[in-house]
Amino acid sequence: MSLFTNLLLAVADKPAPTGFQLVYDFLATGGFVMAFIVLCSIAAITASILAWLQLREQVIMPKGVVSQLRSIPSYAVKGDIRPLQDFLEHDGSMLSRLGAMAISGAFTSKQECHAACEIKAREEIHRLETGIPLLEVMVTVAPLLGLLGTTSGLVGMFSAFGTGGDGSPDTAVIAHEIGVALRCTIAGLFVAVPSVLLHTYFVRRLDALAVRVESIMQETIQHFYQHFEVQRSQA
Repeated sequence: MSLFTNLLLAVADKPAPTGFQLVYDFLATGGFVMAFIVLCSIAAITASILAWLQLREQVIMPKGVVSQLRSIPSYAVKGDIRPLQDFLEHDGSMLSRLGAMAISGAFTSKQECHAACEIKAREEIHRLETGIPLLEVMVTVAPLLGLLGTTSGLVGMFSAFGTGGDGSPDTAVIAHEIGVALRCTIAGLFVAVPSVLLHTYFVRRLDALAVRVESIMQETIQHFYQHFEVQRSQA
C-alpha cells in the first residue's frame, strides 16, 4: 500500500472537527491579545443590542402618541386639552414627554416653548445615543489590537530563529507565531468591520428619528398655540 493511500486512510479515519472546535482552535492560538479582541466583540454586540432596543420607533414615537398629538384641533373643538395631557403623562415615551411639555401651557409665548422643547429634545437624543459611542470605540480599538497581536507574533517568530537543536530555526515555533499574527489580524478586522456598519446604521437611524420628532413637535406647538392661546387671551 502506497504512502499516499495511507495518508488518505488516516484522514478518513480522523473525525472532522465541529464548528465549535474550529472556532476554539482559532481563538486559542491567537495569544493573549485574542482575549482582548473577544472582549471587544462582546462589547460591540452588547452596544448594538442596546442601541437597537433604544432606537425602536414604537419606543420613541408610538403611533398612538403621534395620532393624539395631531388631534389637537379636535380637542380644541371640545375646548378641553386635559385628556390629551393626561394621556401623554401616562405614556412614558420620548415623544409623549416632549409633547406634554409643549402643551403644558407653562410658557408665555410660542417662541419660548420652542426653545424649551428644543433643549429637552437634545437631552432625550443624547440619552438615546447610549451604546453608539462604544461601537465607535470598537471600530478603532479592534484593528489596533489586531495589529498588536500581529506585532507580537512577528517578534516571537524572529525570536525563534536560531533556537533549533543545530542552530537552525525552530519551524514549529515560527509556524505557531505566524498563526498568532494572522489570526489576530483577522479577528481584529472581523470585529471592526461589522462595528463600522452598525455604527453608521444606528447614527443614521438616530438622525432620521430626530428629524421626525422635530417635525411632529413643530406641528404640535403650532396647533396648540393656534387653537388654545387665543382662547386664553379672550378669557
